[in-house]
Amino acid sequence: MNISDSATNLLSRFQNELGQWLHIPGWIVLPALVLLAAIIIDIALHFVLNRMERRLRESPRRWDDPILHGLRLPLRWWVWVTALMIDLGVIGAHFGIERANPVLSRIGALITLLLVAWGGIRLFRRLEQRLVFPPGNCHAKPVDPTSASALTKIVGAVLIVTLILIGLQILGVSMSSILAMGGFGGLVIGFAARDVIANFFGGMVVHLDKPFVVGDWIRSPERQIEGIVEDIGWRLTTVRTFAGPPLYVPNAWFSQISVETPTRMVSRRLWETISLRYQDIGVIENVARDIRNMLLEHEEINQDELITVNFSTYGQYSLDIIVYAFTLETDWQRFHEIKQGILLKIRDIIDERGAELAIPASRIYLPEGVEKESVKKESVEKDRVRQDNSSNDGTGRDDLEHENGERQDTDSEYESEQRRTRHGTSSRTARRSPENNHRSAPGPSDTDGDGEGDA
Repeated sequence: MNISDSATNLLSRFQNELGQWLHIPGWIVLPALVLLAAIIIDIALHFVLNRMERRLRESPRRWDDPILHGLRLPLRWWVWVTALMIDLGVIGAHFGIERANPVLSRIGALITLLLVAWGGIRLFRRLEQRLVFPPGNCHAKPVDPTSASALTKIVGAVLIVTLILIGLQILGVSMSSILAMGGFGGLVIGFAARDVIANFFGGMVVHLDKPFVVGDWIRSPERQIEGIVEDIGWRLTTVRTFAGPPLYVPNAWFSQISVETPTRMVSRRLWETISLRYQDIGVIENVARDIRNMLLEHEEINQDELITVNFSTYGQYSLDIIVYAFTLETDWQRFHEIKQGILLKIRDIIDERGAELAIPASRIYLPEGVEKESVKKESVEKDRVRQDNSSNDGTGRDDLEHENGERQDTDSEYESEQRRTRHGTSSRTARRSPENNHRSAPGPSDTDGDGEGDA
């Protein structure tokens, strides 16, 4: 005889005695009394547990409040489920349903397991909050959110797996059969769900190694991942991008890519190039020295890190000075405010030394004739504009004729200069030619003297 049979016999005797005493059928009176007892117990649990939970919130221990919070609602539900199972068992026994009690006892056990799982989830959620935010009078140090989440998730997973195995055993599934099929079934499930398993173990690695935690700013140079970590789950990590939308990253990626965590930097780098004109090469050494002294005296610059200010290179259109230092502030917004102040001070130093910042510029050298042609074209264009403007006004004709005469004189002078240049060249060539002819050809004196010439 097992426990359920003993309980059934006890309820049957109590039902018969109660029916004889009240002169009412026992299968009606007993369920009514059970429901009445469930109501009384539920009301008592409601007031007692609520009062205890309010008092335990002020407890210096982290465990009191979560335990009571996890058990409060599942326990009240369990009272009603137990009362319902007892009533159904009594009614089934009265109508001769033989298999009612075994089925009801099995259903009640499964519902109890579900209530235990529900209570465990409530317990671990409240415990996670207490680990991260301990009570005010608690002397224990707070746990970081990632570690608390990992702890509660691991314990919760163990609890769920245990309850599932117990539920299978209640349903009559042999544990030896489960273990025997576990090898082949595990192989099939592992092959079919390899991505899910990879993400699961990737989440385990993130929880254990802690390359980042909830609230960190992360970015990956290999993938377009950058933002604030909001949650680290078993399959996905939620990253809130700076543009606004959330980004869900599979945990398996973090074992294949490199991840930067700018939140953990101890100082932020300032690296700028200042370009001066080539005309300021005489003061570039003084400018670099003043900038270096300014950084050495700046209260926001980390003096333990490298500070470099040097004339670095001759650029295409500028003389470049490299400015390299680190700020004590790591906040992005505050860093740019400090950087703005430093750049404005560098501007003042350049102005004090009489130098200027360089801009991209080019110098073009033109031949002499090209410049005169450009002047001529410019004058022609101006004349055309004046002619168009004076066409509507008859009084400006004399001025236009005078300007046209001046332009013709300018053109005549230019053409005369060009002719003189050409004539000068031809005259020099002509002078050389008669001299050569005079040397080679016989003159009149050679034939008049002796009457004989050179043979």
